[in-house]
Order: sequence, then structure tokens, then C-alpha cells
Amino acid sequence: MYSAKIVFSILALSVCFFNAIGAQQMTGLTKKAATAVTPTTQTETFQVLGNCGMCKRTIEKAAIQAGAASANWDVEKDLLAVSFDPAKTSVDAIQKAVARSGYDNGGYKAPDEAYNNLHGCCQYDRSGAPGSAKSCGMMEGDAPEN
Repeated sequence: MYSAKIVFSILALSVCFFNAIGAQQMTGLTKKAATAVTPTTQTETFQVLGNCGMCKRTIEKAAIQAGAASANWDVEKDLLAVSFDPAKTSVDAIQKAVARSGYDNGGYKAPDEAYNNLHGCCQYDRSGAPGSAKSCGMMEGDAPEN
């Protein structure tokens, strides 16, 4: 009877010991399996018509609100450079947002109402708008994004 208790105790301790080792190994595996994934960033540049520093702020703000990680509009060249995660937004979505804020660009023509709501110094010459620009589809009642 005494030897049965000893065997049972050894067996019970062995089970606890092996469970502890297995738990540590599983924790180690879990940590190794969890690796950081770097998001893919895409950079694009396209034409956006405008005039001044106030235009720059509005254009860049519209791009950021549409999901761009960064936006930089060159006042002299009328070019907007944007960086974004393609899983979160697209060039099309950014161009549409910029048009809705009042600025014609390489993808969309701003609605007349949004353009007319721009400050006087921001109302650029619209004759230079790209011929392939589409209407941004702003529905009646949609407010321009300023």
C-alpha cells in the first residue's frame, strides 16, 4: 500500500511537470507566431487646380479625410502627392473628396456649387481642367468637404 502511494505521487508530479513544460512551449510558439505586418504604402501624384496657400490647406485636408496618410500639394505645379494604404482608400476616393471640396483634378471635376463656395482668391481658372475629368457625383444636398 505504501509503494502504491509513492508510485501514485510520482505519477501525479510527472503529469504536473510535463503540463508545465508544455504550457511554456506553447507560450513560446505563440510569441514566435505573432509577428508585426508592415502595411503597404502607395504613393501617387496627380493634378489639382488651385491658387494659393488657403487652397493648399483645403486640398490637403480633403485628401487626408479621404484616407491619405500624407498629402502635399505643390502650389507652383498644381500637383498633389499622396501616400496611402490601398487597403483603406484609393486614388479615386481621394480625387473625389478633393473635387467635392471644390477643386478640379485629374480624376474629377468639382461640382459648380462647391467651386462657387470657395473663397474669392481660391476660385482658379477652370479652363485648365483635365478634359477626362468626370463629375464627382455630388448629390443635391451633399455639403462640400471644407
